[in-house]
Amino acid sequence: MKFEFNEDYFRDEERGHFTVTECMKRYWAASLKTVEIFDRICEKHSLRYWADCGTLLGAYRHRGFIPWDDDLDLGMPRKDYNRFLEIAGDELPDGYYVSTFDSKNHRYNGITVIINHRGTLYTPEILGTYYNCPFPVGFDLYPYDECPSDADDLAGWRLDYLKELTAIHYMRDELDSKGSTDYSPLIRKEMTAEAVAARYMGTGSDDIARFIFYAIHNTKPCLKRQWYETLVDMPFETGTIPVPLYTEAVLLGMFGPDYVRPINAASAHDYPLYKRDIIEMIKTLGRGGIRLSDLPPMLQYINREAALRGITAEVDIR
Repeated sequence: MKFEFNEDYFRDEERGHFTVTECMKRYWAASLKTVEIFDRICEKHSLRYWADCGTLLGAYRHRGFIPWDDDLDLGMPRKDYNRFLEIAGDELPDGYYVSTFDSKNHRYNGITVIINHRGTLYTPEILGTYYNCPFPVGFDLYPYDECPSDADDLAGWRLDYLKELTAIHYMRDELDSKGSTDYSPLIRKEMTAEAVAARYMGTGSDDIARFIFYAIHNTKPCLKRQWYETLVDMPFETGTIPVPLYTEAVLLGMFGPDYVRPINAASAHDYPLYKRDIIEMIKTLGRGGIRLSDLPPMLQYINREAALRGITAEVDIR
């Protein structure tokens, strides 16, 4: 995996009647840089991962990001996922952080988020490495769990997990309401939930699932372990990304038969992801008497992006 970007790549571009701006292009490129680093760690430790969810759909349908998407999703077998969490602190570059079940400010949702740095940074090292993108970037990492074939076992597994999930949300609300700084009981509960999700790890089950999705939505596991046993490289933007050999079967299981038809659907979050970062940048710079228009030339694209999105320091982001 290697991504190369020249300045022409970062020009505004129409993709599928949707304008991808320079700001988004730089955000994409910076995010892919974090995946390059992750890929080297996985290769060193023989860990398997693949493009998942919208990233897999983008690879297959667009040979890159879905034009109206702004984040990266990767999947991993539970065993490899657990191993990565063990080594991440030693292997990731300085400044990176992993937001997962044992992170105080992480809202437990059964996945892990890897980010290259906290807050907006303008250092030459950050801008030089991440294509003049000062915003924090990264990707979501989904563990895949083996599922029992017996219907009663499947239902019991889901119920046990939902009990833990309910307790987690209740405990966090209680801790937050009391202003407590001792999150150890919550972390222990989250570890228990993770253990429940991994209950059938290593059983050789034919069915696998992103368990958090199955548990919450009660959808029948429809992904087969054999579809992921062989991974191949698929073109993605200016490089490649690993995908399951049976990509079409996976996409059919995830999205249904209409997955080949592009639909400009709303994101699960407020698009674009960096909107809040620009607002906070405006406020921070403003305290020093600096405006976005005062930024150096290589960052003027942020000023243009703010104008395009109607972003000002007065925007209510509650």
